[in-house]
Amino acid sequence: MVGCGPAPAQEQKAEVKPAAVKTTDAVGYELRRLRPRDEEPLVGMFDRLRGQAVKDGKRVAVLFSADWCEPCRELEAELGNKHPADKIGGVQILELKEEDWTAVTRMDEFDALRQRWTGMTGSYPLLMLLDPQGQKQEEMKEAIDRLTAQGVEPTLANWLADTRPKTAG
Repeated sequence: MVGCGPAPAQEQKAEVKPAAVKTTDAVGYELRRLRPRDEEPLVGMFDRLRGQAVKDGKRVAVLFSADWCEPCRELEAELGNKHPADKIGGVQILELKEEDWTAVTRMDEFDALRQRWTGMTGSYPLLMLLDPQGQKQEEMKEAIDRLTAQGVEPTLANWLADTRPKTAG
């Protein structure tokens, strides 16, 4: 996916229809949007929620997006789909949307958190799977290239299934 760049003046929203999944054991993605709070800096909120997810045995992904970004809206439609639990279960996605961070000081917090993993700001969407220590394991664009080279359809569900830790057995 290519980043969106700056916000357009006027844009028509395209309707994206989710794909049907043929399974009775389907679940939706576990997504938590972080919203600014005066009593807690963004980095503290993120670290607390990431730590809780890891403690609960979940893998963590972080998503930076914006409502005005068409690829972000397409990704959001994908996140609304239901997929087999064995592909997407056990992943907590922590989402940060640009429009939630209107005050300059809050946008600085938003950018500072994003710069933990990349020097680039203002390009959306940015979805990264983190390792248990909170470091970048793989970014979605890297996963698309890797899965395509392996002959695997580069969907979000296939990415999460492919990066699931292998169990002994």
